[in-house]
Amino acid sequence: MPNYLITGGEGQLGKCFAAVAEEFPKNKLIFTNQNEVDITHLETLKKCFDSRPFDGIINCAGYTQVDFAEEEYEKANKINVEGLRNISVFAEEKELCIVNFSSDYVFDGTSMSPYKENDKPNPINKYGYSKYNGELLLKKSSCQHTTFRISWLFSPFGENFVKTILKLSKLKKTIQVVNDQHGRPTYGIDLARTVLSNISKPDFYNFNFYNYAMQGTTTWFDFASKILAIKKNTCQIKSCSTAEYPTLAKRPKHSVLDTKRIENHLSLNIPSWEDSLKRCLKRIDNNEKI
Repeated sequence: MPNYLITGGEGQLGKCFAAVAEEFPKNKLIFTNQNEVDITHLETLKKCFDSRPFDGIINCAGYTQVDFAEEEYEKANKINVEGLRNISVFAEEKELCIVNFSSDYVFDGTSMSPYKENDKPNPINKYGYSKYNGELLLKKSSCQHTTFRISWLFSPFGENFVKTILKLSKLKKTIQVVNDQHGRPTYGIDLARTVLSNISKPDFYNFNFYNYAMQGTTTWFDFASKILAIKKNTCQIKSCSTAEYPTLAKRPKHSVLDTKRIENHLSLNIPSWEDSLKRCLKRIDNNEKI
């Protein structure tokens, strides 16, 4: 039975893996928080391995505060680049495999066609640069590895757009949401299932990169509208432009990911974002009722 270390186990993505772990009894997952394994300190990886050896690392640790990264790039870089370097060095030494996660924000969003894995990245914000630099570093690694580029991550856990809209709809009668940024939402639960379903396959690491997101393109405004429609919430949503809703970090206008590579290579049938959203909201409801 292969053992996989999950770094960042208490973050949104780490909790998604924990939520589906029982569905994959052939893989033993070792969940760690930052106190146990801090990827910016190599010795914590070594200490964890000595006490609980593992065959691979699923790196769910990362700096994800897009706007804050504009003012604290050193911190973003330390986690998303230096931390990944430590993981890579350790994996090479122990001959481990790595699954890493990156972002649609490595692209500038100027293409009206969906971005493929081989399209040239051109980040327009510092968070995007930190993820891209991490990609470049891992790509040079001699260990088995692959990176999943994902977009608009949502789940029942942590902080994300779905949970923010649900919270605001209880506090406000009207919400303003940007309607000129296009993308494909990624449901963290489905992402975790995809990784765990395929991680032991010999051809899983044939590519350095996979794009993964749910089927269908949407805007933040339409995404928010669907959330409230499913919940039958009467909160009013007004659309606005990116210019009317300024943020510290620039966002790509059209960062739609093309997922044909992973669909074809791993014979995946990726659900629609609407279907995944309904399942996410159901999980949130069930947890709130417990």
